[in-house]
Amino acid sequence: MSFLKLRLVAGAAALVVATSVGASISSPVLAAGPQLEISYDTVGEVDNSGRLVGAYAYNWGDELASDVTMTFDASGLRDIDISVPDWIDHCQLDRQIVTCHLPALAAEHTEWTHAFELKSKQQSKPGPAGTVKGTIRAFGPDGTEYTGGGDLEVSIVESGPDLVAFTADINSADDPVGGGDVRPVRAAIYNDGDTPAGDWYVQISVPTGAGIVERYSDCEYRDWWPGEHPDGYVYGPNVVTCPAPADLDPLAGGEGLNFADETGRSLFHVAFGKNLRGPDETGGAVQVGFVDDLEAERAPSKLTRKGSSGKTFADAVAELKPTTRAASRREGNTANNWAGFAIWTKPNTHDFAITAEPVSGDIGDTVEIPYAVINNGPSDGGASWTFKAPAGTVLVRDDEYDGPWCNFSDEDGHPVKELSEVSCSTESEFPAKASGYQGVKEKMKLRIISTPGNDGTLRVRTYPANADPNPANDEVELVVTVGGSGGGLPVTGANAAFLGGIGGGVVAIGAALFFFARRRRIVTFSE
Repeated sequence: MSFLKLRLVAGAAALVVATSVGASISSPVLAAGPQLEISYDTVGEVDNSGRLVGAYAYNWGDELASDVTMTFDASGLRDIDISVPDWIDHCQLDRQIVTCHLPALAAEHTEWTHAFELKSKQQSKPGPAGTVKGTIRAFGPDGTEYTGGGDLEVSIVESGPDLVAFTADINSADDPVGGGDVRPVRAAIYNDGDTPAGDWYVQISVPTGAGIVERYSDCEYRDWWPGEHPDGYVYGPNVVTCPAPADLDPLAGGEGLNFADETGRSLFHVAFGKNLRGPDETGGAVQVGFVDDLEAERAPSKLTRKGSSGKTFADAVAELKPTTRAASRREGNTANNWAGFAIWTKPNTHDFAITAEPVSGDIGDTVEIPYAVINNGPSDGGASWTFKAPAGTVLVRDDEYDGPWCNFSDEDGHPVKELSEVSCSTESEFPAKASGYQGVKEKMKLRIISTPGNDGTLRVRTYPANADPNPANDEVELVVTVGGSGGGLPVTGANAAFLGGIGGGVVAIGAALFFFARRRRIVTFSE
């Protein structure tokens, strides 16, 4: 089918749509000169999620229409915002009027285009909202101006509930927190929609080194590093999820709950342990949503538990008075269900230690060097470590384990089989051993080419920088000998040490570490 025929088919289909929106389109009787008209590709029902509107420009006449301009006047609408998305480059907005330009309309031709977007304001009353007045102007071959039109009747429909989370930073850079400190979480939730919101939940998340103080018996708690920990160390609860009490009235449009008051009293507080790393800027979040949406996000059961105190979240909420705020003049957006807060931390120290066993083999052999990296604390942190192969040897990539720990890439980023120097790292979190995580226990493959030198090293670098007061155990020599005096290990199959060494905790919390990385700076370790 030709392009012209396609457009004629689209024009015919538009007649049906135009009839449904009340645009008066007569039968396309051929007329002398351009005969112009506008219709729309959608009905005019609008809520605060927005509706993109496209327009059909018709030339029913027998002559070319050039320099075509369409204007859409929304100044008569109530509680409706009109806008032009950035990607529509042929239309411009001037206050409440949109102007779109087309080069020309051939005789008996229809042109369709995206034109504008309509959104109702928050908490707008449903019902008729007015008319978008459409006008089309163009010039005939002799320079005569021709005009036409087509209006869009607009009505506001219910948008439904729109839950929004609010919070504030826990502290400031001038007032950092450390082990033993407790701070309130300032959080609030509102319903910015136009219908009541019931069966909601609120969820608060804090990073490693911090924990939620309140243990409401009707709330659910998650720990990234479950188990018993030494005094002074805090490893959770890292997430608390509390459902709306069953007897609480739904939040009406514009109504909400503030979980903290001006005096600093709050339904939620966060405590910090001696393992909180710093100085750093980390953070957490407040999230609100509907209980029906929780199941897909539920954590593994071994990381989840109920609160143990006698007080309930329902009791605490019962003491609050619903608050209201002025209707927001922004679009409804589910991204507003989440709000982050920053936490600035005091300087802290950690003691990372690295070890490597001596190995031996014959020239031409590939051996495996067992090594370990541990964080003795007290602070959690981050680490990378670098292998420098002794002269006469080369480090070899393990084809059976191509994980993210060690980077075998050349200067251009291309993967390679062998290198003389290789850097490795963990996720952004490397907690202290007080968490129960016993560090990295791995093997590195090395091929002996000739008699090995004594210049090989394995060195760990830590983050935050300069937080390790004991650099003596940050570097060891890689001892490789020929002939069997070093206890060399043969090349094996699957890397069982990796499968067992890292522990189930890291696997279970991978998603959580990524979540908190949103608030952390990215750290690159280099020479």
